[in-house]
Amino acid sequence: MNNKRNIFLSMAAFAFTLALTSTSAFSNEGLFESLDTDADGMISEEEAEAHGVLYELFDSLDIDGDGFISSDEFAVANLNK
Repeated sequence: MNNKRNIFLSMAAFAFTLALTSTSAFSNEGLFESLDTDADGMISEEEAEAHGVLYELFDSLDIDGDGFISSDEFAVANLNK
């Protein structure tokens, strides 16, 4: 029962994150590239600090849990309008 609850809460948190990130705060087309300061194709938590909202949502957007936000995770989260 706890496992189902955890899955539900994770899905709810992700849905909430998607709703929040569809706002104009993430409407800049070159945002990913500007935040990826070392140009490795990923945004680290340290790089995300430059954008307060992205930093706050970092763990939710890091879908695979590798400690980075890839361009695919960024796009899925509707951050690259």
